[in-house]
Amino acid sequence: MIKNIFILIVSLFLLSCSAQAPNETEVKELVQLWYMQQSAGDGAGRWDVKGVTVLSIAKDSTRKNVFNTSSLVNGTRIHPPLENPLPNEPFTDTLHMDLEWNG
Repeated sequence: MIKNIFILIVSLFLLSCSAQAPNETEVKELVQLWYMQQSAGDGAGRWDVKGVTVLSIAKDSTRKNVFNTSSLVNGTRIHPPLENPLPNEPFTDTLHMDLEWNG
């Protein structure tokens, strides 16, 4: 009985330490956060993200708990107010991120 409980505890510990890949929703949230950070600088303008499509999530072959992600992002680049204002521009980016993830 004690042996079975010990095996169960060790198994649960090992499962909790294994890194599971981030899901698509989590990757989309991190992409949105990255674009918000790009918009944070003074006079930087704003990146208004309309859509994120996750293209791939793959475990890195050399780094532990790292996942390589690729996403297709589209939206509008809103320029800051300038003396000679620039028009807003639509954009489409392919964003590659290496995420350290502990599940």
